[in-house]
Amino acid sequence: MNTKSLNKKVSLIVSALVISASLAACGKQKPVEVPKESGTKIEDKAMTEKIQKESIVSGSKVYIQDKTIIATMVIKKEAKKEDIEKVANQYAQELKKKYNNLQGDYAGMTINVQAVQSGKNVANILIEK
Repeated sequence: MNTKSLNKKVSLIVSALVISASLAACGKQKPVEVPKESGTKIEDKAMTEKIQKESIVSGSKVYIQDKTIIATMVIKKEAKKEDIEKVANQYAQELKKKYNNLQGDYAGMTINVQAVQSGKNVANILIEK
């Protein structure tokens, strides 16, 4: 085997490993940064989009403001109470996991998941650490 052929094979293997590593990293959702200034909102676009895909949700937004991670959901009129509670609890737990169980940079924060249906608050999940 000549040097040119060996270099080509090594380059291909390294390229494949780099691509694999970058794809694996892209698949994992990362928490957003903690806002540095009081009153500033930083949206968690990945989680907003994930909640938006739920069949009972017509609108959503997830963001960090001050010391609170907030998820708001506008629920479709025909959705059942038990489905609303299930989805709200599911995302409260997902946010807790995503934001390191409110440890590290997120220590002292609160998670608040709210669901509104026909102008009324139908679910309000609060996780404090």
